[in-house]
Amino acid sequence: MNSVKLISLRVLTISFFLFLYSGLFAQVNTITVSGRVVYADSRDPMPGVSVIIKNTNKGSITNIDGKYSISDVTAEGTLVFTFIGMQEVEIPVKGKTKIDVEMEEKLNILDDVVVVGYGSQMKRDISGAITSFSGEDGSKSSGGSINYALQGKIPGMNITASSGEPSAGATITIRGAASLSGGSEPLYIVDGVPIESGNISSIEGDATFSPLSSLNANDIESVEVLRDAASAAIYGSRAANGVVIITTKGGEKFDIVKPQVQFNHVSSIVTAPRKLDVMNGWQFRTAYKEAREKNGMVVDQQWVLNPFHPYYNRTTDWQDELFRTAYQTDNYINLNGSTKGFSYGVSLGYKNLQPIVIHTNYEQLNFRSNFSYKLTENIKGSTRVSYSNSDYTRILSSSSNYYSALRAAVFTNPCFSPYDPETGEMVDWLGQREQRNPLALAEKVPHSFNQHNYTINQTLSATIAKRFTLNTRVSIDTRGTEQSSYQPKFFDSNNPPRDVGKFYTSDRRTLMNENTLQYTRAIKKHRINALIGQSIQADLSEDIYLNGENYVDPIITPIQAAAKYTRISRNESERMMLSYFGRLNYSYAQRYIISLVLRNDASSRFGPDKRSGYFPSASFAWRFSDEPFMKFTKSFLEDAKWRASYGVTGNQATSNYGWQGLYAASSSKYDGNVAIRHDDLSNSKLGWETTTQYNTGLDLTFLNSRIFFSVDAYMKNSDDLLFDFPLSYYTGFSSTAMNFGSISNSGIEFLLETVNILRPFKWKTSFNISFNRNKITALPNDEDVIIGEFSLGRIGEPIGAFYAFEALGVYASDEDNVYVSPEGVVGQYRKGAATGEVFKGGDMIWRDVDGNGVIDDSDRQVIGNPHPLFIGGLTNDFSYKGVSLNVFITWSYGNKIMNEIRRRRNQMLTTNNLGQDALDRWSNPGDVTDFPMIRYGDTMENFRASSFSMEDGSFLRLKEITLKYELPRKMLSKTPIDNLSVYVSGANLLTWSKYSGYDPEVNSSTNPFIQGVDNGSLPVSRSVNFGLSVKF
Repeated sequence: MNSVKLISLRVLTISFFLFLYSGLFAQVNTITVSGRVVYADSRDPMPGVSVIIKNTNKGSITNIDGKYSISDVTAEGTLVFTFIGMQEVEIPVKGKTKIDVEMEEKLNILDDVVVVGYGSQMKRDISGAITSFSGEDGSKSSGGSINYALQGKIPGMNITASSGEPSAGATITIRGAASLSGGSEPLYIVDGVPIESGNISSIEGDATFSPLSSLNANDIESVEVLRDAASAAIYGSRAANGVVIITTKGGEKFDIVKPQVQFNHVSSIVTAPRKLDVMNGWQFRTAYKEAREKNGMVVDQQWVLNPFHPYYNRTTDWQDELFRTAYQTDNYINLNGSTKGFSYGVSLGYKNLQPIVIHTNYEQLNFRSNFSYKLTENIKGSTRVSYSNSDYTRILSSSSNYYSALRAAVFTNPCFSPYDPETGEMVDWLGQREQRNPLALAEKVPHSFNQHNYTINQTLSATIAKRFTLNTRVSIDTRGTEQSSYQPKFFDSNNPPRDVGKFYTSDRRTLMNENTLQYTRAIKKHRINALIGQSIQADLSEDIYLNGENYVDPIITPIQAAAKYTRISRNESERMMLSYFGRLNYSYAQRYIISLVLRNDASSRFGPDKRSGYFPSASFAWRFSDEPFMKFTKSFLEDAKWRASYGVTGNQATSNYGWQGLYAASSSKYDGNVAIRHDDLSNSKLGWETTTQYNTGLDLTFLNSRIFFSVDAYMKNSDDLLFDFPLSYYTGFSSTAMNFGSISNSGIEFLLETVNILRPFKWKTSFNISFNRNKITALPNDEDVIIGEFSLGRIGEPIGAFYAFEALGVYASDEDNVYVSPEGVVGQYRKGAATGEVFKGGDMIWRDVDGNGVIDDSDRQVIGNPHPLFIGGLTNDFSYKGVSLNVFITWSYGNKIMNEIRRRRNQMLTTNNLGQDALDRWSNPGDVTDFPMIRYGDTMENFRASSFSMEDGSFLRLKEITLKYELPRKMLSKTPIDNLSVYVSGANLLTWSKYSGYDPEVNSSTNPFIQGVDNGSLPVSRSVNFGLSVKF
């Protein structure tokens, strides 16, 4: 017994000493490692690099000098160095106490994370057509917006601004226009919250404004554009035109990151890119006299008869008087940081974007706060709040309104002066009350536009069981506008004169709740990600319209100052949408990838027969570079993936009560009471537009991610198009909402990204080009639809094709007008009817399509396509140490523009100036020219809508060039500044185009069906910008 005790005691003693020895051994083999992390190219220190002991939670972060120190490192351990945008570095310690590291820029784009609907995926696992855009690549000008930043950078995405006004709207299509009047804009999702995509119309209908103008471009972290139906089908009935997902900065990651303050400032000098050519005083005086005489009119105007009178003896270029060199500024400050359980980002922005026209101003204030937090180990939440307010004092922007100062700048007689030559005071009318003074219009016809928005977005995410995550989101998005205009009576040409004021306010509120349950699992080489979800959305709107006249004082212009109201209208509207959706992603060895999506939407916008719709999609990707038979390519081909997809998406862009029909108060009364009339016929079978899309693509990555090539081909068919179909007056209804017609789009898109030179000098290139063909494939009874004066809907033709007359030249003399009928009878071509006026020398020669010798509406034909044959962009980035140069070029080719402002000038319906091209006009018999005579009033309609006024809209533009210098970090080591960079950039510096208008990249129409029309909107400005960015 004693021997057993003795043995037990010895065993315990030996065990104790072994334990003590092992602890001492462990302490002996634990070391402290320090070192310095620098950029591989510049050798500058890298602050904020995460240094972690592999397979542990122990770590450190480099300081401002790039230095770090980390203790309790085992001699055989491994350190992992990570930093956003840089390649991860792993270094075995091997007993070393000093380890210096050089980090290189991350080239492997396949590991990038891409935001998709209700989640995210690695780029290597994407089976649809998705393009990513970094917020850092946005515009460097003060007036930069998200629409401006995306122009020319996304394959298949065509963006045409409606004007150069601040916050201007745009015509945006992804893979072609897919609707006649239901809208072709993509769906925008900002931090998970859908934003109404339609442009906001001005109170006078002369311009549109973008709903995204409230978003500060400095706040954008990333943008993902979902181009095919498989990627977008998760958003169902709103995704027919593609989806743009915008993610803002801050409040995203949980890590120990010290608070950092960033301040950005941009100052811009802004000018008009060009002026329209106009006649000088002597040229116009001669042309005007000739035009009146050719119409048999007396010339008795004093400015013609007495050219040396001090009131008329000068030439005024009214564009010089109206345009100015403007100064714009953009200021932005941001605070962000995080701990292990809390992450935050708060920003404040202020813009003062003085437009290039006198007496206009634009100011915008933005605030955003993004917070994320861990409530428990399994529950996380985020709160995002944003606010925006903009105030814009503007002028009318359309050539169709006589109170537009911009129109007046090119129409007004150049012989007049804006000031009285005796008193020097500005006059309201020019000559003998012949024309309004453009400067007085700009000053005394005020138009205001105010837009305010705020959004609250609350999310919670809980891991409710292993591999199951429950997410819920509640959001409120409120958007309001307030507009007013005033036209004083001293500008009114009626008798008696009257002043007119207008006021309009709108409020839009969107309340949304979304809930999703996500399941993820990896079993060896199998990966499964499943998602089911439910969404309910309510949209509430209120509009108030007030028109008034007989103002007490022309200086006091609010609508409350009107003595009489001529219109009082208030509209309320609401809609609801309930949705259920699901998605299943499966991959085997990341070689075979399948994604299946199904969404069901039910909308109150449609009748009970068509209220609910299903939107499925399926996509497949095959990474054939991982197949055994591709081993021979490993030395140069890093990744090769083929993609194919099918999907159905929808469009519900119609009025909230279209299926029920609308009632309205009649302007007349019945038995002394206001009569309520049934305006629009109801249609209980009104349903969704549906778009079916097929896509196939190929992604190739070469030479360690230095070359990335992607190509996509697609077919996109849209059916059951939404349209407010006009009805005969005799039915008692003006229109009815209905589904009819089909449109097809097909095309191919290319994207090539290369790292041409890596270091020490870097050169990167991004090139994209897209081809799309659009045509209408079905219409009711196969009949044409004509919208406006010349925009056509016809089977086999593109949407909005120009339908007008073809000009063949000008008759040199009366004798040149010879018509030979099919029966051989010789006569002359006539206008409008067989008994109409005969075309004479100086008149336009028109193609007689029906061959009857009469030029009338039956001789109109398709003369042009407003849609480009192809669009694209090219970006080159050059950098060496702290100096970088970015050059961005965009282009569009093959589209036509109907130059309405040129056509309206040439008609000379009033005493309006002409362009320099009118110097080549026909004046005398025998003149050989393509420019017809100028006849006051255009009685022979030589300047009707025709090929003469249609021009080539192709262009090549140096969109932006930026030269940037980032100070070496060692120069900032003794200051609180972490990073400081300065830059100078130019926007829209050069444009090569044959187009004679202000800007070939324009569409003035506010009707989505009418494309490629230039009504003389405010041109997109040219700017030189000086920027500063500081991080503390």
